[in-house]
Amino acid sequence: MNRSWALSVSSVIAFFFLTGCVPAVSTQQLQTGAEHKETVAQTIQAMEKDTSAQSEMWYWLNLARLYQSTKEYEKSTQAFQKAEAILDEYEARAEVSMRNVGSSMGSLLFSKGAETYYGKGYERTLMHTLNGLNYAMMGNFEGATVEMRKMEKRQEFWLKESEEKITEAQQKKKDVQGNPNTEQIPAGYSMGEMLQDPDVKAMANNYQDAFSYALSAVVSRISNDMQYSQISQKRALALSPEASIVFAPFKASPDTVEVYVVAFTGQAPVQSIDKIRFPLPSLNYYTVLDLPALKHPKDDISYVNIYSPLMGESAAPRLLKTDKMAYKTLKDELPLEIMKSVVRATSKGVVAKQASDQGGLLGGLAASILMDVTSSVMEKSYRNWEMLPNSGYLSKVSAKKGDTVVVKLGGQDIRVYVPQETKHGTLILVSYLSSQNVEVDHVEF
Repeated sequence: MNRSWALSVSSVIAFFFLTGCVPAVSTQQLQTGAEHKETVAQTIQAMEKDTSAQSEMWYWLNLARLYQSTKEYEKSTQAFQKAEAILDEYEARAEVSMRNVGSSMGSLLFSKGAETYYGKGYERTLMHTLNGLNYAMMGNFEGATVEMRKMEKRQEFWLKESEEKITEAQQKKKDVQGNPNTEQIPAGYSMGEMLQDPDVKAMANNYQDAFSYALSAVVSRISNDMQYSQISQKRALALSPEASIVFAPFKASPDTVEVYVVAFTGQAPVQSIDKIRFPLPSLNYYTVLDLPALKHPKDDISYVNIYSPLMGESAAPRLLKTDKMAYKTLKDELPLEIMKSVVRATSKGVVAKQASDQGGLLGGLAASILMDVTSSVMEKSYRNWEMLPNSGYLSKVSAKKGDTVVVKLGGQDIRVYVPQETKHGTLILVSYLSSQNVEVDHVEF
């Protein structure tokens, strides 16, 4: 057997055994466990015992959201801090050389699943938004405001990273023979229609949302940081005029208070990988284009209404649209992803060609199958923030002390009593993970 052929196969086999451990709690198990109140605790315990994925940012983000949905805000904050530390370490390394930001090992190896996931811009933003809400629900509105400031700061690095990715895509295109058209959506790609959605095309960017800025305006005002509250309010309204309901004038009286309602519903699109197989010219082997894709949101609903005896019933605006932000991010990054996939496919093609030349038809086929199996194993640990809410509703109503405010969503009426001892207002948090798992909590200020 030729030495170079043996080396190529040995490298692939070694790569297969070095792909790491598959997480103990799969995406499906995570989502299934979140569907019922009775199984959430079991899912959390299984994740806590899983040491194979604790170096992954998505692991801590998912755990943080599960803690939050069960009102364990201190544990949720600690989990968010773990995720933040992983991201901080990555950004610190990348800051040394921005040229290394866009590139990733996944483009040099055989699988998209080889890449370490550090979150997209919207996930990094919402990591701080949801953690800020943790602080607010613990009555620490000053801590919540600090977290919202960190949310804005985090966006600066994402902008630099995105610019570097554009530069990398342009450079890689020059290096690939045939100068492929990376702007065109490949035939057979499952995301083609979603990426052409008019709402996605019309978005200003892929990392800012009206919900985060509206919440920032609310918590910073409660913590008496009026200047930052005004800045956040302007940005929220610029992103969505529907946020105006959150800032409607309030007529204060001794027995009337403000009631803010936050409702998180559904689960964001789960990340997956599309495989487009095609034969190479020799017909002795095939290769695979592996492109990132997103599944549909899970267990989301279409409306949230709020009833107050003082104001009647009104619709809460959907200020967070995670699915649209995810599609916008994928659309913006697709040219680079196509280019990286072509590079990976070319690398696999070279190995398969060497195998075919030295080992005949069976040699080429065996190499292709081995590389596919390796990719499939790696893809099981290629995940994102699966428990991230797909929708975020935020609204404000007025109520009298002692009134009961009703939050209507998904065919359910959630009743929240406004305590007589409330000083200025109440913040209500509703977590709708499924029709069988709805949690509500509130804090007075």
